[in-house]
Amino acid sequence: MKIAVSTTTGGLDDKVSEVFGRAVSFTIVEVVDGNIASVEVVRNDFAVRGGGVGVAVSQFLADKGVEVVLTGNLGPNALAVLNSAGIK
Repeated sequence: MKIAVSTTTGGLDDKVSEVFGRAVSFTIVEVVDGNIASVEVVRNDFAVRGGGVGVAVSQFLADKGVEVVLTGNLGPNALAVLNSAGIK
């Protein structure tokens, strides 16, 4: 299972960001049989866009195979994309 966490700098010791689309980074953790198999920190290049950031980030995470997102505030458009992709 791949879990994406919106983070302020990235990594397992970081805090969950209070924002989703404008988070600085996402820490993507792959869990296999209850153990961490891999950790990937991805800089959020979408954060500097003018609009549609949440939707773009949601699609990006869906394309990376993410199944669960942990985040702070999440807008309705981003939530709709995550829901349609089956991401919890």
